[in-house]
Amino acid sequence: MEQLRIDQELEQLRIVREMEQETKPSKNGWIVVLVFAIVMICLFFALSANAEPLNFADRNIERRALIKGDTDNDGHISKEEADSVKSLILTQYRTDMFEVSTYEDLAKFPNLEKLWLGESKLETVDLSNNWNLKYVHIESDNLKTLILAVGCVPKLAYPMHSGEVLIKRIKNPDAPGAMFFPY
Repeated sequence: MEQLRIDQELEQLRIVREMEQETKPSKNGWIVVLVFAIVMICLFFALSANAEPLNFADRNIERRALIKGDTDNDGHISKEEADSVKSLILTQYRTDMFEVSTYEDLAKFPNLEKLWLGESKLETVDLSNNWNLKYVHIESDNLKTLILAVGCVPKLAYPMHSGEVLIKRIKNPDAPGAMFFPY
């Protein structure tokens, strides 16, 4: 009887030792954990780089973009947030009077579909980087030339504009499907 109890205890000790040996990470296991940690750190920094705020040349465009695209409410527009903006209203309201000094910031919004252009002294607006435009509303009498990417055919509305607006088309190699459009 005593021998049976001793044999059972020895068997339990043997099982415990086998389990400990199986659960200890091997040398290869540590390498896998280290590689995984390095990948996660790189991924973190890559995602943080996208979150860097964009610099705007025109404060009024930035203000309007913040209204539409600042999804994380940090007071800045990142590249990811700018890519998600589908419409921008740059017209004046009764309480919000402003004038856009440069439209170069519109290139930061490649997925823009609707755009309202308000008063400005600028005569030319380059929208060749906004190849997804479906609608452009123009209120400025000073605007004489609108530059669009080849293949981009938005509906144009200029109810308050007193003159003609010249449409120029340029080939934008970055536009989706650009290789299918002739020069």
